Amino acid sequence: MPKSSTKNKTKTQLKAKRATQPETPGITTKKSYWIMLTVFIGILFSVACYLMTFPVEIIVVLTFSMMFLISLIGYVRLTPSNLSKSKRGTFLFVGASVIGFGIWAIIITILIYTTGLATAFVNQLFILTSLIICLTLGAFIGELMGKISRIQNFFFKPKNDL
Repeated sequence: MPKSSTKNKTKTQLKAKRATQPETPGITTKKSYWIMLTVFIGILFSVACYLMTFPVEIIVVLTFSMMFLISLIGYVRLTPSNLSKSKRGTFLFVGASVIGFGIWAIIITILIYTTGLATAFVNQLFILTSLIICLTLGAFIGELMGKISRIQNFFFKPKNDL
């Protein structure tokens, strides 16, 4: 009988010891990692597009959209938030899907109807890259909106303790 109590005691002590030890920070928690990743992907992507003989304008737009997306991911990873992961994800999703898509739709509509460039928009590469840039911009706006406490309280009402 005494052996089982000592086993339980050692198990709880091990669990308590594991809980008190802080996690070692990963490489993705360092700002230098995200800067180097963005620069490396930008250079690699530019060289690959150049070797595939893409026009310079397309290389610039594609590289910018990739670097912009990686920068947003790094920003979200590095900045602390007082929201839970699901609430922060909700703000990112709503920002990208509602705000980002809205910005993209307005820009495309204005360009098509004011300049008459409907045939220029057959280029799917332009449509895709502009959509990626606008969705990323919308997610960034959603992230910034999620940091405002009034907006947090409006969308996620605090629970009343009765």
